[in-house]
Amino acid sequence: MILGQSILFPLVVLLAFVSFVVAAIVYFRSEKEPEPLQRRFLPRFYAYAMLFISSLILLIGGGRLLKAAFSYPLGMEFSYRGQPIYAEEEPETMYRVMGPTIEGIEYREEEERLRGLLDGGASVVIGGLFLALHWVLRNRVESQKERPLSLLNKAYLMVSGVVYGGLSLVLIPMGLYQLIEFYFVPRGDPTAETFWSRPIPGEALGCALMALVLWLWILPQLFKSLGGER
Repeated sequence: MILGQSILFPLVVLLAFVSFVVAAIVYFRSEKEPEPLQRRFLPRFYAYAMLFISSLILLIGGGRLLKAAFSYPLGMEFSYRGQPIYAEEEPETMYRVMGPTIEGIEYREEEERLRGLLDGGASVVIGGLFLALHWVLRNRVESQKERPLSLLNKAYLMVSGVVYGGLSLVLIPMGLYQLIEFYFVPRGDPTAETFWSRPIPGEALGCALMALVLWLWILPQLFKSLGGER
C-alpha cells in the first residue's frame, strides 16, 4: 500500500509518539491515581495499549477493504495503479526525454481485488476481535466508577483523539483533492514520467473514512471524560 508506507504509518507513529510524551508528562505532573488503581497499573496499561493497537489494525484493514470495494462501482483505476505496458522500441530510441513509451496499463482485476478484500477483511475481523476482547479486559481491571479517576483512560482517549483526528485532517483533504484531480483534471496518455504521479483516490479515501469513523467513535468518550472531571 503506497500511501500507507509513505504517509500513513509515519504520521501515525509521529502523532502517537508526541501524544504519548504529552500524556506521560501530564501523568507524572498531576496527582496520583487512587491506590487501588495504581496497584493494577500494569494490566490496565496493557489493556489500553492493546485497545489502541487493535484500533490501528481496524484502520489499516478497513482502508484496504474500502479501497477494494470502491474498485467495483468506480473502476480499477480509481483504487489501483496497475502495471505499465511499455512499447517495444529499439534500444537506442527507447529512452527519450520523457522516458520509455507506455502503450497502456494492465490491471489484474481478480487478483488485486481478492487480495484487498481478503487482507482488509481479515485485518478488520482480527482487529475487531482483539478490540472486543481487550475492551472486556479493560472493564474487568478498571470499573466504570473508577474510570473518571483513571489517568490511563484520559491518556488513551487523548492519544487516540489526536492520532485519528490528525489522520482525518490530513487524509480527507488529500482524498478530496485526488478525487477532483481524478475526475476533472485532464491527464492525457500516461508516460514514464507521469505514470507514478497519477492520482489513486480510492486509497486515500478508504483510509480517510476509517480514520473519521474512529475519530467520531473516540470523541464522545473524550468529551464524556472531560465532563465527568468538571
